[in-house]
Amino acid sequence: MQIPQKQSTSRPLFKKLTIVSVVIFLLIFSWHRISDISHETQVPCNELIIAQVEKGDLVREIRSSGTLVPIASNFLSATSNGQVQEILLEASDSVEIGSIIMVLTNPALTQAVAKAKLEVDVLRSAHNSLQQRWQQAMLKQRIVVADFRARYEMTKLRREANQRLLKTGAVSSIDYNESILLENQLEFQHKLEVELLNSLPKMKQAELMSAQAKINQATQLLSLQEKLADDLYVKATTKGILQEVTLQVGEPFKVGTVLARIAEQDNLKAELRVQESQVKDVKKGQTVVISAGGNLAAGIVKRINPAVKEGIVIVDVYFTETLLTGARPDLRIDGVIALDQLKSVLKLKRPVYSQEYSSSSLFVLNETQTSAQRKQVEFGRSSVDDIEILSPLKEGDYVIVSSTNKYNKINKLALR
Repeated sequence: MQIPQKQSTSRPLFKKLTIVSVVIFLLIFSWHRISDISHETQVPCNELIIAQVEKGDLVREIRSSGTLVPIASNFLSATSNGQVQEILLEASDSVEIGSIIMVLTNPALTQAVAKAKLEVDVLRSAHNSLQQRWQQAMLKQRIVVADFRARYEMTKLRREANQRLLKTGAVSSIDYNESILLENQLEFQHKLEVELLNSLPKMKQAELMSAQAKINQATQLLSLQEKLADDLYVKATTKGILQEVTLQVGEPFKVGTVLARIAEQDNLKAELRVQESQVKDVKKGQTVVISAGGNLAAGIVKRINPAVKEGIVIVDVYFTETLLTGARPDLRIDGVIALDQLKSVLKLKRPVYSQEYSSSSLFVLNETQTSAQRKQVEFGRSSVDDIEILSPLKEGDYVIVSSTNKYNKINKLALR
């Protein structure tokens, strides 16, 4: 009896497994393909800004806005108490040296000026009177000197005559000795009167100088009062723009009150408002280009304010050549500060929201520029318009640098 052989079941099982694997692979491939297709979004190229990665020099710059301000403001302060009578010029008006800005009033000051003038007149009259008295005194003293001189000469002649008569016995020795004593007395008195006459000019000069000093003191007081009275007409002390008038008509004020502020139009600087995160690279001496209304001017960083206010640091820029055309105080300007120059680096037109030494997810175009795949890009140093590329892009790559916020959940774009 022939026993039938048992058929092997391993071959059909292998075929089934192979077929199942192929089907599963095809399903997976189809699913990924469908998934990729479903995640590709059609985007028109004219809605995007596309830039190419280049290799070259990168001039690092910082752009910031600011205003023109006076290097030194001229403050006009009150020199006396008073009240505003009239305002002739307002803020933003141009002024020349001597332009009257406002008129003040102070009745007490007017009276003080009149009183000071009267005091000067009185003292000058007293000085003239003193001078006349001294002239008379000197004249009288000369008369006294002449009188004693004549009397002395007379006694001298008498003594000589008595001396001759004494020999003949016509005059006694007593009379002769008396004549000698009288002569000596008158000679001594004459010398004293001469000394007094010689000392009178010095005494006259001392008294007149004292009187003149009082006149000078009164004159200085009068000049001060007149200056205070003249200051009631508030005048510009420099050419420029009237920035501020602090008081109104009829308003009282005290000594030292600031009445007005003038900015010199030809003595301005730029105050740039630089972000705190960018100011670390700004240094004194760096060149700056200031622009406003299509006009440009060169400047230099002069001072960096150490204080930070609301994330902003004030950088003072002084003009190095001519002043900006159309410059005036409080004019809004833009400034570009040149930091340094990087040689032969990979650079890209700066994408929106990009920052130095950070990374960002950008869409990089394929070789045919028909699609763009999202990649994480590392940035280095930056300029106003360009930024350094550290990785993973290479020279010649095209990148979408405009905003792609609405495609945040998509990894691939189809370009048309």
